[in-house]
Amino acid sequence: MARYSILIADDDASCRETIGDTISRAGHGVVTAATGTEAIEIVSRGEHVFHATILDMFMPDLTGLQTLEALFRIVNPFPAIFVTADESKELLIKAMEAGAYTLLRKPLSARLVVITVDQLLRKYYGSSGN
Repeated sequence: MARYSILIADDDASCRETIGDTISRAGHGVVTAATGTEAIEIVSRGEHVFHATILDMFMPDLTGLQTLEALFRIVNPFPAIFVTADESKELLIKAMEAGAYTLLRKPLSARLVVITVDQLLRKYYGSSGN
């Protein structure tokens, strides 16, 4: 049984699958979306209870920031980690102002993803389920 459920939205299929596999191996449930719009639709259906989300900062339909803003209208708080290839300090500041837990730079280290998710879960839920 999965400890927590994580929504992953990234338009890059290989990145989405890699993050999903990494989170799944850590014992968490994973639902993936290829776009921000799809992520919003998944959450809107209410079929899953999500404990956190990992959002690509730049997707073709909505940015990660726009997606998180819409998700907050459905579930608030919705702990979020942004991922991006852009390493600008300005983008990190925007992510933090939007309420993100952090921003990770691509290419992602599987170990860093697991550590970051565990830290987020401890912060919001008091435990990473270990």
